[in-house]
Amino acid sequence: MTRFETTEQLLKGILEGQVPRQVRLFAAEGLLPIPREDLLRLQFMLSTDPDTELAKIAKASIAEVETAAIVEWLSTYDVEPMVLDLVIRLCDDELVWIAVARHGDTSDETLRILAKNGPPVVQDIVMTNQVRIFGCLEILDDLRNNSRVTETVLRRVAEFEHEFIEKAIAAEEAIAAGATPSIEDALASLRQIGAHIPELVRLPYLRSEDSGLIDAFEGPESQQSTFARLIRMSIKDKVLCALKGSREERAILINSRNRLVVRGVLGSPKLSESEVEKFAGMRTVDAEVLRVIYRNSRWMRRYQVVWQLVSNPKTPVDLGLRLVNRLNLRDLKRLSDSRNINPVIRRTALNFATRKH
Repeated sequence: MTRFETTEQLLKGILEGQVPRQVRLFAAEGLLPIPREDLLRLQFMLSTDPDTELAKIAKASIAEVETAAIVEWLSTYDVEPMVLDLVIRLCDDELVWIAVARHGDTSDETLRILAKNGPPVVQDIVMTNQVRIFGCLEILDDLRNNSRVTETVLRRVAEFEHEFIEKAIAAEEAIAAGATPSIEDALASLRQIGAHIPELVRLPYLRSEDSGLIDAFEGPESQQSTFARLIRMSIKDKVLCALKGSREERAILINSRNRLVVRGVLGSPKLSESEVEKFAGMRTVDAEVLRVIYRNSRWMRRYQVVWQLVSNPKTPVDLGLRLVNRLNLRDLKRLSDSRNINPVIRRTALNFATRKH
């Protein structure tokens, strides 16, 4: 039988099946005479063993371990990212999830699971770790999609997004103006908008695709390669592309379901008023896009933007009603005859047309 001179060699031998099955069963049951921290790590890893009986025994044994013991282990020792991910999948306990959320070796993918499924206290811990969020902006969407998300966390998410966009736009404007910051300032700015963040060990956890882009995209073949490249980007890269990319890229990214990406498009220094006019009339964009356009007084000075908003069936009724009286008689008549518009707006347009006639 192979001799193991260190605990680490023994652990590796157990995981790789280089020891008798009985020894592996002892490990799964938590009966192996090795340090507690090593035994817990081993049990969690054995819970995914191809030997289904062994995995079942390991899971059952883990379920009998006191929560306090697991929390102490997580709070005291280095634990591999993969093991930390297994911990939250096998231990549905708030105290354990708190310990994993605070652990320095927790991967982005595991944080995303915690953000999307964790109770309020876990949401708060995740949201507080802004350095990690800068490196994985998808966490913001996960928090927002948590069925138990609190109003406080939603407010902090919105504040973070606003701050991120402001910094990213400022950085782009500085570059456009030919500013030459020092190396230290440049690196600090890059870190602030999420660049140059060290990558952690990655788990085989697929990022969710941007359904908004997929649902809305019907571009010609010439745009297929651009679309394919954009859909594979992380949220952070999509935001930066929205800010400094091409007109074609903005036309695709405006359909994103992620608010940061959309705000990046609408905050781009390169955005033209003709693009805004086009966005105002698009039926594939989220209603929030139309609200942002409405709140921009400079854009709303353009009559065509007003017309596109009023005649867009996706425009919220409250906004449409505020804009109807700004239309000329010809467009009021067009609007009152349209069957694609909300009946309330159509009747209001007819009333204004009757008065102006």
